[in-house]
Amino acid sequence: MGYHIQLPDGAYHVVTAPDHCAWPNLTLLPNGDIGAVIYSHPSHGWHEGDPELWVSADGGYTWGLRSEVTEHEPPTVRMNVAAGLNPDGHLVALVSGWSLQGEERGGRGVVLKPWVSISTDDGHTWEHVGEVAPAEGEIPGFEGEPVLIPFGDVCVNGDECVVSCYGSADWGNDVQHHSIMLRSADGGRTWGDASIIGEGNYNETDLLIHSSGRWLALARTANIVSRDVGLGHGANVRLLASEDEGRTWEFKLDLSHPSQHPGHLLELADGRILACYGSRIPRFRGVMGRISEDAGETWSAPFVIVGGLLEGDLGYPSSVQVENGEIVTAYYCNCAPWHRRYHMGVVRWSLDAVPLD
Repeated sequence: MGYHIQLPDGAYHVVTAPDHCAWPNLTLLPNGDIGAVIYSHPSHGWHEGDPELWVSADGGYTWGLRSEVTEHEPPTVRMNVAAGLNPDGHLVALVSGWSLQGEERGGRGVVLKPWVSISTDDGHTWEHVGEVAPAEGEIPGFEGEPVLIPFGDVCVNGDECVVSCYGSADWGNDVQHHSIMLRSADGGRTWGDASIIGEGNYNETDLLIHSSGRWLALARTANIVSRDVGLGHGANVRLLASEDEGRTWEFKLDLSHPSQHPGHLLELADGRILACYGSRIPRFRGVMGRISEDAGETWSAPFVIVGGLLEGDLGYPSSVQVENGEIVTAYYCNCAPWHRRYHMGVVRWSLDAVPLD
């Protein structure tokens, strides 16, 4: 059987960051560079490591390592990331991980409280400013001290930042986790004022504050068996919306099929919204996209951003739009016909080249 890469017409594809289980989070920096915060080790957090910042100064064609975002405490691993700019244009990263001690969660140990790191020089250096540690009873629906994992983009709403996390007060294998939103009034240094995005059966969630004033969340569902609710909905991505700046959220629609997750949202220069998500459906393994022209009410049919990947780990796309209107989408993979080790793949493509029927 032959394999070939599937891309939009005219797209450019590059393999970079070899031997990185990347889980990329892209940010368009104030000077026009693209920053990608990625995990440094070729495993799902089974070894010590930290997120790194890789940067492209030419619109996604070439990439290089700029800095380490955190400096883990041995023998722990720092790997789960939310990142973005604060109102001052400084990079903010929330980074959790695992203790790598004990038998919890299959041997990775216990979840570490997220650290907060801030860079005021486009990621050349980072300052560790604290950790995200909500008190017992601070988050509605959490009994006991919350255990949180950050994910997705740090977004700006006026003078505040917002970010999504998921978790619970009990990380047993049959627990349904909640997706929540936290706010920061001091540029991302401290976080609190929590709102619930989705209760139970939700985990990795990306936020978007649309120019229309509508807030959107693209949340991954769980695929676990719970003693309380039976089989979960299945691992796909669901769209939720808020009309009151994230205080309350309403389910809108399932944006992908099962085995297609997690997702990312990006508002384009013309106000349209790009949603992209990984696909692990056996007959199609890659990254899909959909477009909304009405602030998330309706969506185009799915289209291929990259396809032709093989069995193994893949997905976790993140996108930015560059000056000429083209889109740069990064993803991670450990088994493609063109590179059979962990890596970050990057596609630079034009929306004009994809069908939106």
